[in-house]
Amino acid sequence: MNQQSAKNAMLDKIVEGIFSAYPSLYERYGENGKKRTREDNQHHLDYLQSAYDADDSKLFVDYTIWLHELLSARGMNEKIIIDNYERLIPLLDNYMNKEQYLFYKACLEEGIQVLIAEKNKDEDN
Repeated sequence: MNQQSAKNAMLDKIVEGIFSAYPSLYERYGENGKKRTREDNQHHLDYLQSAYDADDSKLFVDYTIWLHELLSARGMNEKIIIDNYERLIPLLDNYMNKEQYLFYKACLEEGIQVLIAEKNKDEDN
């Protein structure tokens, strides 16, 4: 399997996992929701790659904050983003070299911590 095929399989697995875990997403968004979730995950990977290329995890963290604001405005909470990032971490290990994987993993974990802090802020208000 070439790298693009592996990436497509990974994206498919993430989308199916999310929609299996949250059946209400399919009820609410249908096939278009699956398409958008796949696109969102492609964006996650693109931002991870940009952060890696720049050797700056802040690029991904800033993207995570922006994504949270965007999805919150659409009625989704940080739980779905956290779940998505947690699903990405183990799958990425099969997709790239160790150095890149460790950087991506650190970015995703940092993004999760930012989202947890946002969740805690929301609960305090």
